Amino acid sequence: MGKYDGQKCIACNESFKDTDDIVVCPDCGTPYHRECWLREGSCINESLHLEGGFWKPEHERAASASADGEGIRCARCGHENPPDGLFCKRCGLPLTMETLNEPREFNDNPEQSSTPRGNTQSSFGNNMFEGNPTGSAGFGAQGPMRFDQNSDIDGVKLGDYARYVGKNQFSFLAHFIRFGKFGGKASLNFCALLFPQYWFFYRKMNLIGTIYLLLTVALSIPTIMVMSFAGYLPSISFVTESLVKSSNFSMILNATSSALMVLQCVAAIFANYWYYKTARKKIMTIRESSGFSEDTSEGDEAAVTQITKAGGVSFPAFLLSVLISNTLVIAAVFIMNKLM
Repeated sequence: MGKYDGQKCIACNESFKDTDDIVVCPDCGTPYHRECWLREGSCINESLHLEGGFWKPEHERAASASADGEGIRCARCGHENPPDGLFCKRCGLPLTMETLNEPREFNDNPEQSSTPRGNTQSSFGNNMFEGNPTGSAGFGAQGPMRFDQNSDIDGVKLGDYARYVGKNQFSFLAHFIRFGKFGGKASLNFCALLFPQYWFFYRKMNLIGTIYLLLTVALSIPTIMVMSFAGYLPSISFVTESLVKSSNFSMILNATSSALMVLQCVAAIFANYWYYKTARKKIMTIRESSGFSEDTSEGDEAAVTQITKAGGVSFPAFLLSVLISNTLVIAAVFIMNKLM
């Protein structure tokens, strides 16, 4: 393998092996695994192309930088490393060719911005949220986009979304970035698939939670009748074998069961988007009423407190929704008994 022994493919960051099929860029000489080259579609060592340079092995690059007396700036955290450094002394990122003095924007406080790729702390703070919200990495992909707490997502700062969400920030913020920056409304929420009305109340979406609770109870009545006839619930006097086995009742049971399934699937697909729109609306209302000023930060502390309090989760609302749902089911059974 010669000059590529111990070097890394800049597309996958994996070291080359003797058995690897290696191809090089015809313009700058940057080596790739053949599958990485085919996946990217072109050379991604853009800084080298702009400089008109040619790829060099790591030891030659380090020797060249040492001779010039120039430090190596980490592309992740901005730390200035010694010219002969192989890894960033702050965050550990390999100081490969593409990281040399690359013009990048860094956080105001680099001492606190060394969060690894794909991670974000619950406090959000000055850490950056990295990722590809579109989930695509085709030809010409420029790598992960970078977001911090001041990134604007459809008129609201990402830091405010993080404060509002509270628990499970990373999962929800990834969806929020995709909805706000790239459009689309569909995603997948398993909790909303199984128990949509309870999840909406848990996330303080009381209006849509109420709608789903009432629809769920109403569509469940035929199923309740069948369960009562089978002895799983208090008996309903008019539920007879002839009624349960009649063609009309079977049609109603199938229709309501199908409607209930569709209702749950709709919740599973759009729950995250509805949560995003609810969060955006509440945050914007709080910010507008707080008199927040970007120049003086006046009202910011009060707004942050209100946003945190307005969001998060509510166990009392969750428990209350379970109690109301069960109460309505029992009431439906009781009323049907009284009517017959």
